[in-house]
Amino acid sequence: MQESTIHVEKTRAGAVPSHADGSSPRAPKFIWRTLALKMLDLINNRHRTADFLGTRANFIQERIRILALVFAAMIFLWIGVDYFTIPDRGTVIRLAVLRTLCAVLYLGLAFLGVKQHDLPRARLKLAFLVTLPCFFYIASRFVLEDGGASGALMVYAFFPFVTVAQLGVFSLPLLEGLALAVPAFVTLFVVEGHFASLLSLAFVGNLILLLLLTCLALWASMSELQMLLRLYRQATRDPLTGLFNRGALMERTRLELDHTQRNGHTLCVLLFDLDKFKRINDDHGHLTGDTVLETFARILERALRQSDLVGRYGGEEFLAVLPRTNTADAELLAEQIRTACTDTEVTNPDGDKVRFTTSVGVARLKPGETVAGLLRRVDESLYRAKKAGRDCVVLAA
Repeated sequence: MQESTIHVEKTRAGAVPSHADGSSPRAPKFIWRTLALKMLDLINNRHRTADFLGTRANFIQERIRILALVFAAMIFLWIGVDYFTIPDRGTVIRLAVLRTLCAVLYLGLAFLGVKQHDLPRARLKLAFLVTLPCFFYIASRFVLEDGGASGALMVYAFFPFVTVAQLGVFSLPLLEGLALAVPAFVTLFVVEGHFASLLSLAFVGNLILLLLLTCLALWASMSELQMLLRLYRQATRDPLTGLFNRGALMERTRLELDHTQRNGHTLCVLLFDLDKFKRINDDHGHLTGDTVLETFARILERALRQSDLVGRYGGEEFLAVLPRTNTADAELLAEQIRTACTDTEVTNPDGDKVRFTTSVGVARLKPGETVAGLLRRVDESLYRAKKAGRDCVVLAA
């Protein structure tokens, strides 16, 4: 296996990692790539972790519940306004039925249960929240025209604009926000094309206003998404390695174990400890020690699947949770990671080559076992690996 080398360069501000060819990650190419990734974060969901998408799903569902309850109350209470402003009682009754039906649908949307971290269903609920006022506006427009109450249309004409305005509170990426804004534009074209003229000055003015509101709503939504991403990373990620910190890792491990026990799947955990890490810090400095930790984190990320959980368990200890993985595959993966560490070296600021190894404990979840019990067993297997001379993989009893 070809060895990989990580260098550390000295600068006036300290030492920063650099590539084997001597180029610094602060080079323009690296900066442009970082900016491109940040832009992609605001355009679509492809470059985000499954955990963050699940967190955003919960965030969306909470906002949907609040807005649905508010809209249900307002759309129902407006029946009284219709009663005093629309002279034709038949039109008032038809609107009252339509409003009551929409209020019931909003209430159903507010209390419809969706399991945690389910982004696809959260999106469906959001799409329903966005399209419901559009259908209400189209239906009410026909009712008001048939009832000769065209004067009341001024209030109802605001529904397409309310539809796009509410997008600003949902932390949406650009493509998702644009897709959800489509029903408002379709509604505007359908209604104006049927009752008025698409070439009229009023339609052009409404179209421009809707475009401006859409731009503002999407800008606010993406700004909130960027802030949510930043806060999420600060709260859940280890600042040095970029992996889950211990608190976030334990919370997600408990959720994964509950899911595994409930569905009868298999699950294994790997507990890593960098061998004699204190000696690396003492002999080569903490900067080199930090580079070793970062390098090991990248090895873990390359070896694990997107569905796996991995985080910094302690100072130089790392925990990986492998759903739907049997013991043989977990041991094989642990051995591959151990070998990758053996074949990797870092270069400290003085040009010295520094190698590192890792000891690994492996444990498979037992039926009915708790997180504490599983972690105790894998910790015992790691202790046995270190007693056996380090740089080895040991399976828990």
